[in-house]
Amino acid sequence: MDPNKLLLIAVIGFFVFSLDKDQKKFPAPIILIVTGIILTFFPFFSNIELTRSFIFDWILPALLFISAYQFPLDQLRKKVGLITTLGTVGIFLSAIFLGFALYFAGQPLVGISLAGAMVIASLLIPTDPVTVVSILNKSEDKHHLAEAVEGESLINDGTSIVIFSLFTGYYFGEKSLHFSLFTWEFIYTAAGGILAGFVIGWSVSKGIHRVDYHAYQVWLSLLLAYGSFYIGEALGVSGVLATVISGLLLSKELSGNKKEKELRRDLKSFWGTIEPVLLSVIFIMIGIESLDFVTSDGLLFTVIGFVLSIIVRAGILFPIIKIIPRWRRNYTNGDILLLTWGGIKGTMSLALLLGITDQSGGQDNGLLSWAFMMIMLSLLIQSLTFYPLKKKLGD
Repeated sequence: MDPNKLLLIAVIGFFVFSLDKDQKKFPAPIILIVTGIILTFFPFFSNIELTRSFIFDWILPALLFISAYQFPLDQLRKKVGLITTLGTVGIFLSAIFLGFALYFAGQPLVGISLAGAMVIASLLIPTDPVTVVSILNKSEDKHHLAEAVEGESLINDGTSIVIFSLFTGYYFGEKSLHFSLFTWEFIYTAAGGILAGFVIGWSVSKGIHRVDYHAYQVWLSLLLAYGSFYIGEALGVSGVLATVISGLLLSKELSGNKKEKELRRDLKSFWGTIEPVLLSVIFIMIGIESLDFVTSDGLLFTVIGFVLSIIVRAGILFPIIKIIPRWRRNYTNGDILLLTWGGIKGTMSLALLLGITDQSGGQDNGLLSWAFMMIMLSLLIQSLTFYPLKKKLGD
């Protein structure tokens, strides 16, 4: 990418984040996307291309590491059962039920195949917690929801890639859709990613104390974020889960060490600066790319698909939470509704969609457009209405 354009995008992002500190009624991602759409009318930005490799190789590892490293470990221990259930069983059931729902709704409208519906469903199951967590953390009594949303996202980013890989293989005729195949691929990819992340994360977390200069320790955390992701992917396992586990292990190692107070402050400052820069780049580029995917064909199916994604998520969350007494006591119906509406689609969904673009060689434009518009509807509508919904349900 042209460095001049990248620099200009970063400058725009700086002004958006600095002027919109609260990020409530108009969350920064929405402003950035709208800004990107406006930039499409300027020839200077006409040849910018958002690719899957750009998101996966440069943006995703850092954002995943930041979320994992900053996640409160005490809350992870308390909510590990709920987070794991939502990020594995919950996301798998959501993909299956949403896939069939999209097929039965879309077949008479746009003639979509079951395989195509399953692919779109796999694109709609990853969640992006950026806007939701920012809003919930500003509420005194909603931190438990912020932690549940962010924790679920950490896990389901990894599991959604496995599901997506299986469904796209089925769609493109590369493999058969068998439960045994899914089970083995899921276990191998997920468990392998966790193991790789544990080995790399533990080694670096213990070794970071041997580096005396804080600037080099921060540098080492950067190598850990990207190194765990790349090594995991090179081994054929989940680089996403490897990065998440690495971030959690580093956090655990430093949180209990009083001598590393200054290092924790430096890491917080460094990664706290990196995060808005990366978010600015990704969301503005999403806006720039959006007009290439938007079409009026299948618009009704797109709206129906977005609505179905909300209904299916609610239909999964309510039974899962209500069936366990402790979860039922901790989460009210209003909380579950916020968790449902907080399942906003974003970076991971778009990265996976762009992967189809590369794989299909420009074909399947209808499928790509419908999926993209459903993701955009989620980003725009759910982000803009989440804060008013939270206020209505009681702050």
